[in-house]
Amino acid sequence: MALVLKNGARSASRAYLKWSVAAAMGLAITGVATARAETIRSMDYMTEPTANAAMQKAIDACAKQTGVAVDRQAVPYPDLIQKVLLAAASRTLPDIIYIDNSDVAKLADGGYILPISDVGLKTEGFVPALAALGDYKGVNYALPSANNTIGLYYNVDLLKKAGIEPPRTWSELKEAARKLSGGQTYGLAFPGTPNEMGTFHTSTFVWSDGGSFDKLNSPQAIGALEYLADLVKIGAVSKSVITWGIDESRDQFLAGRAAMLIGGSWLMPQLDKHPDLHYGIVPIPTPKADEQVKVPVGGELWVVSVTADKEAAKKTLECLSSPEVVLEYAEGRHNIPAVVSVMDRFNKDLPKMAPFVSEMAGAVSRTSVLGTAYPKYSAAYSAAMQAVLIGQKTAKEALDEAQQTASGK
Repeated sequence: MALVLKNGARSASRAYLKWSVAAAMGLAITGVATARAETIRSMDYMTEPTANAAMQKAIDACAKQTGVAVDRQAVPYPDLIQKVLLAAASRTLPDIIYIDNSDVAKLADGGYILPISDVGLKTEGFVPALAALGDYKGVNYALPSANNTIGLYYNVDLLKKAGIEPPRTWSELKEAARKLSGGQTYGLAFPGTPNEMGTFHTSTFVWSDGGSFDKLNSPQAIGALEYLADLVKIGAVSKSVITWGIDESRDQFLAGRAAMLIGGSWLMPQLDKHPDLHYGIVPIPTPKADEQVKVPVGGELWVVSVTADKEAAKKTLECLSSPEVVLEYAEGRHNIPAVVSVMDRFNKDLPKMAPFVSEMAGAVSRTSVLGTAYPKYSAAYSAAMQAVLIGQKTAKEALDEAQQTASGK
């Protein structure tokens, strides 16, 4: 997910970069850099209990292995980028930062982080598509770790009672959702909030229909929103979906008020705490059968700040991106490891993750085309989606306005 930098952040960051180089040189001369080598500072947004425990375990293991202690600060996701900017302004940037892949472009463009080659790090051994998430203008700024995407969860008991097989196509999804709706139960739920969360969980419909986010009012994007709006019109999706985030839509599924759910792999440990819930997972349906679904890539990457202790940061990140640590961390979070050599072990250990793994062949980077402009287009799209789902505007009207808002023309 992504946040928008405040106006003027880029010019401020350029000035900060000049300062940081001079400051780093001063630290080296005075010997402070050597003193810092025993401890480095990190920042991440792994505040959710499962993610927090997995991250702390990895940090502790690597501190023990390398001898470099890590002073870790975990902040809520919406606050992370702002915290980084404030740290830059006060000259207290952490050495390493664990950020959402969609934020790489912003921090690289602002001059806050270093190319990994400047630190002596490489992306050999990583899944190429996931390693590429750290690229900005032909330069790699990040080390991949573990990634996630969305799938279609379904209530096994409800589908079995209705005599319905898990859907594979859009038409099957619409028909299944319609038949499964009744009383207080809707056929499908998904996060539909007017922000990146809503964009992330519905972007698959735009991309799988052949659309893209650089042209929000393309026929394909319009068709995708019309499809989602139809689900609401026929009563297969609640109008309240526009107020549901990840937690709310999950709770609808847990309570039996949604027979199917579009959600991320990170939900599995939460759902498994409810033994009475029998659920299955399949890839997100596509417009036609046997097509490769296109899905957004979630997950985080490690970046190194411009004022980092490079030697200590390198030692720590080499450990945090090692096959053993990445595998344990990915399994702890139910994410997909970015290291090629551990995929067979991961698939064996967590066979339920198979639908998400198969979807990665069609993974789409949210910022590969739009770069730092992506947040504007995402915000415009999610606002349009809201208007369409509640019937306030047609998909064409809403997306025409969204394209004008995002592009300024």
